[in-house]
Amino acid sequence: MISKKIAPLILIISIVSLPFCAYSAEPPNSPEEKSGRLLTIPEGISMVLKDSRLIKIEMFGKDMSFDDTLLALSPLLPHLTANMAKTYQRYAPAMKFGAMDVQMGDRNPLSGGFDIYQTLFDFGKNVSNYKASTEMLNARKASVESIKRTVTLEFIVSYFDLLETEKMIAVAEKEVDSLAAYLNDMEHLYTQGVIVENDLLPAKVKLADAKQKLIASGNMREVAAAGINTMLTMPLTESIITQDVKTEMFKLPELSAAWVSAEAKRPEILFFNKQIKSSILRERAKTVQNLPTVFLNTGYTYNQNQYMVHEDNAYIKLGAKMDLYDGGATGAEIMKERHLNKQLKEQKNKIVEDIRYEVKRSFLGLKDAIEKLAVAKGALQQAEENVRFYRVKYNNGAATSTDVLEAINLQTKAETNYYTADYELKRCYARLVYSMGNDLISIYNETEK
Repeated sequence: MISKKIAPLILIISIVSLPFCAYSAEPPNSPEEKSGRLLTIPEGISMVLKDSRLIKIEMFGKDMSFDDTLLALSPLLPHLTANMAKTYQRYAPAMKFGAMDVQMGDRNPLSGGFDIYQTLFDFGKNVSNYKASTEMLNARKASVESIKRTVTLEFIVSYFDLLETEKMIAVAEKEVDSLAAYLNDMEHLYTQGVIVENDLLPAKVKLADAKQKLIASGNMREVAAAGINTMLTMPLTESIITQDVKTEMFKLPELSAAWVSAEAKRPEILFFNKQIKSSILRERAKTVQNLPTVFLNTGYTYNQNQYMVHEDNAYIKLGAKMDLYDGGATGAEIMKERHLNKQLKEQKNKIVEDIRYEVKRSFLGLKDAIEKLAVAKGALQQAEENVRFYRVKYNNGAATSTDVLEAINLQTKAETNYYTADYELKRCYARLVYSMGNDLISIYNETEK
């Protein structure tokens, strides 16, 4: 049996031989080669903008709105109709002149012609309807842009969630390796008779708990990757390899400037502005709906009849028409449109308030994340040194195994806090950029460069 003086020396030598790089604040980016598809943030954004079902659904709405503009344009253009008919009659048309029957037309005549109708003046009703439809088309375009920005932010946040789960796996692996190495040292001392078997129990329990955390972290990573696959309409079985972006010390804008930027750039506000303009134009069109409409009607007709002087004829008709009474329908439509206009204005005010709140929440979230990351980074460095300190004290008999296990636990917690703060910072920055109405695509294209 080795004496108690020699056993600690053996343990110190084994500790020195361990790779201390396992406790560094930044683990290696690629600890091992992984098979799968490399997916960067810019590439993922391009894919989600191309394949997102939410965007495709909204695009159909925009296309239908464009068709509505063509319908609204129709009354402003000439309407051309043509007709042709062959009539089969039992008797030829005839009239009685005294005792005589005089034939007036052919028994089976052929007839045809065309007619052109053009509205000349309607007090701006059709023009207002057309302008209203174009404003609705612009509103739909703003809605599509809003959906694109939303799915882009959703992808970026999900991507950072996936990166965070990978860092949690790395932290759990380091904890398992550290506890396994420490347990191996203790088992070596146990075989030498320096410690008793009960001294191994806390380390075994901690190691089992760390392995369970590692399994849970791996499952969380799979769930996060499956979410991105679904978002990109990729097979759920396809493996994804991520590429992290560097954390920079983001400069916080002035809150008032952020609000101004959001109100000027957010497509949600533009969406309601366009709808309000469309409602005003529709109300204007309905106000003049019952006023006279001046029209021009011209055409050509042909009626086969050998008894007539002229079988064909051309005509031009200039006239006016108006609806004298429609049962109050127009008045009801006008009031309905006015109520809709007021509703849209309230919805716009609500969305402006929501956006201002969203900007402030993102602003404070980013500010909080910056401070948390600075604190977590310092705590992580101290926790790493704390592990080394207690392991040396334990080898010298000045600390217990509980002290060492607690030091390893604190290091794991410090690393978890660090990466949580790091990715919360990145998510909050993306949310702030989004809430201010700035372009997320160009920002993350720059990060790849």
